[in-house]
Amino acid sequence: MNGEATRPVNFASAERVGRWAARVGFVSGTVVFTLWFFSSEPALRRQTILVALACALLSVATIALYQRKVGGRQPFSAVAAAEFTGTEADTARSWSNSESAPLPRRIPSRRRQLWCSLVGPVGVWSLFVGLIAMAWGSPQRPALVEQIHSAGAVFANVQVDKVSGVRFHNPSRGESYYTATTVVQLPDLKGGEPAQATVTTKSPDRLTPGDRVSVLYAPSQPRLGAVAGDKGDLEDDLRGTTFPVRLVWLLLGGWGIGLSVIVVSVYTEQGFRTFSRLTINDRAIRGRVSHAAQFHEASSEPGKNASPSRSLSVETVAGHAHFLVDLTEQDLPESVKGKQAWLCWDGHRGTGGGRFSPRVTPAALISDQGWVMHGMLTVTEGRLLTGGSTPVHKLTDAAGDGRPLRLWDPHSKWSLFVSRSTLGLLVLIIGGAALMTFDVASGWRWTVGIAGPLASALLAGSFLMDSKPPQGTTPDARRV
Repeated sequence: MNGEATRPVNFASAERVGRWAARVGFVSGTVVFTLWFFSSEPALRRQTILVALACALLSVATIALYQRKVGGRQPFSAVAAAEFTGTEADTARSWSNSESAPLPRRIPSRRRQLWCSLVGPVGVWSLFVGLIAMAWGSPQRPALVEQIHSAGAVFANVQVDKVSGVRFHNPSRGESYYTATTVVQLPDLKGGEPAQATVTTKSPDRLTPGDRVSVLYAPSQPRLGAVAGDKGDLEDDLRGTTFPVRLVWLLLGGWGIGLSVIVVSVYTEQGFRTFSRLTINDRAIRGRVSHAAQFHEASSEPGKNASPSRSLSVETVAGHAHFLVDLTEQDLPESVKGKQAWLCWDGHRGTGGGRFSPRVTPAALISDQGWVMHGMLTVTEGRLLTGGSTPVHKLTDAAGDGRPLRLWDPHSKWSLFVSRSTLGLLVLIIGGAALMTFDVASGWRWTVGIAGPLASALLAGSFLMDSKPPQGTTPDARRV
């Protein structure tokens, strides 16, 4: 989209709908996985999880209905281009090419964009781990254990009546043992005749009639039957949790490792500074918006090519600067090209020269038209621009703080451009999670266990495709 952009819908309402849906989804997911890992009440756990999943499904339906209300899904390029215009720009002072707009001390924060960069990957990774956990875990106690538990379960040493089907096991590791089909006598709490129950026993010695074994049964209803084992053997089944404690911490440990990798990646690629106030370490240079391009940074390792990044080319007195931002030529209206702006960046980050020093530093493009775009600038280009730049504390003026500024943030309007295929994948994931709360056959459980994580990966790819056209849509920029 290269023509003058117009706002297709009320962007404020689109942002509110997207924020509401995201919050409902986040809370629903947190409730589902917290209960699945830690709750020991199977019936209450299932009911609460199903309610949470219904709320998540409602948020997906809300997005679909909202798109229908505004006339259908909007292309991302239209949303991005429309972000450059607004009511504030219409009333703001028009600065001529020979006149510099004042540089404000404060600019719209990129905090929300940082949170989205962090929460998105964390959400996909949590879905990946959580869906595996839901397929792997047990939604309820074994049927007989559940009946005995509901009737008042106790452990007791009872007498063996008959022994059959004895088998000797001599594993390569561990101690040898015997298994057998054993008939035992279960005492009646009310003083009636003992009830007989058939259990499968495991013992270090061969059992004979008259021996005693530990079983779990309900004294008030002995005819329900029994399960052989002591408290240590049946603790996991009796607790009602979906996993043994060791598996819970194993899965949470794997999730935590992935979370750490995501946090480190976001810090390396973007830093954690909100960049809402320009400080003494920041530098600024006047520039003119040129065009969107794919930027190829020269790799520090010989023979290795760095992957291209999307950028906005800005002409400055010190040369072309490549402002790294997720933008293509279709997203940039013709009315923006050639306009003057301040290019500001953190001149301190990445200058330490260490082995793990970041290669990019936070930057902001402050347009004379009133929009502010957050992105990154390579440390290498920041050094090249230093000669023509000025420390911001020498440029900022209190009068500049009164200039109306607005944040360029099309991704916050995701409710407008998310596709039906992405919403459909969300519905499939929610349905799979709901199915896993029931005691379905193991074959179906593992089918969902494989399809669920795959669907979460497809979900991430689908959303990226919604907001990113193919790489070939922007011209290439030079290497530095």
